[in-house]
Amino acid sequence: MKRTLFITGTILLAACSSPSAEEPSEEMKTEVRENDPAEVRNLLKEYIEYLGSLDSTSEKSVSLATAKYEELFSESDQKLCDSAFVEFHQLYEKIEGVLNTTVYTGNEDLPCATYDEEGNELPKDKRLVALEKRVKKHGFRIECWEGYPGIAGERAYIASHFYKYVSPEMKVFLEGLRKERDHLLSVDAGISMTEEQYADRLVWWESFNREHPDFILSKRARAIQRYLFTYFLTGMDNTPAINYLTDDNGIERIELDSYFVKAYDYLNKKYPNSESNTLVKPYKMAVLKNDNAKRERLINTYTKRGLMIDFSKDWEEI
Repeated sequence: MKRTLFITGTILLAACSSPSAEEPSEEMKTEVRENDPAEVRNLLKEYIEYLGSLDSTSEKSVSLATAKYEELFSESDQKLCDSAFVEFHQLYEKIEGVLNTTVYTGNEDLPCATYDEEGNELPKDKRLVALEKRVKKHGFRIECWEGYPGIAGERAYIASHFYKYVSPEMKVFLEGLRKERDHLLSVDAGISMTEEQYADRLVWWESFNREHPDFILSKRARAIQRYLFTYFLTGMDNTPAINYLTDDNGIERIELDSYFVKAYDYLNKKYPNSESNTLVKPYKMAVLKNDNAKRERLINTYTKRGLMIDFSKDWEEI
């Protein structure tokens, strides 16, 4: 009996040490961890809880949130990285908004630049230099808005810290968002880009939304397209699409501003099959026929279809 037990024990020992029962490699462990739904939920939950513990009024929280993201998701799949990035980005933009309402307390007179009597720019105000240094290391920058400084997200910071982890479509989206922030559509209530640039950008977002209908931030991407299309039809206060004229007989008529004549012609020539061009054509024709009632009906129709901003509702952030 002792011999039998010894042989059995030997067989069991051999089985436990056979190649088929080896300890999983680190690579295998990582693969299991990344594809385990419970583990995925736990990582994301842990990150969300961590973000909730941060001070959403301090720019320092951005650096802390970035470091935690890299700690948790450096080996995760891109889908999880995208989900976690969305949570980070919400905090990032919230802090940007808070900084713009609180950072100037006591510094309301702080100008972007000052000049001497001969028009030469003077050295920056020390308060501005200190503010710029303070926010720059945490992913923000100073921009001048109507002569006074404002806080804006530094998209190069996002690229440096997150592009290596997120999906290709997220990177494409973020590059589009970077262009929106680096070259604004509007400055001082007027359109600040050429007719060609405007049409190109509008169709770029249209194409992105068509190619990525299930993108995790599709609502935001569609909002940007809606924003661009709205002002592509209506214009802005200092760049109106429609001029209201009265002829010598006192008859009123509408006329398309020269900026939009060029923009619509460029759109039709370069992107004839785009959705934007299909929608612009009847609008342009209504203006050319001096049919203001039809022009307004088209705007109402496009708004009801969710293609233009409904200004009767809350403003949507882009």
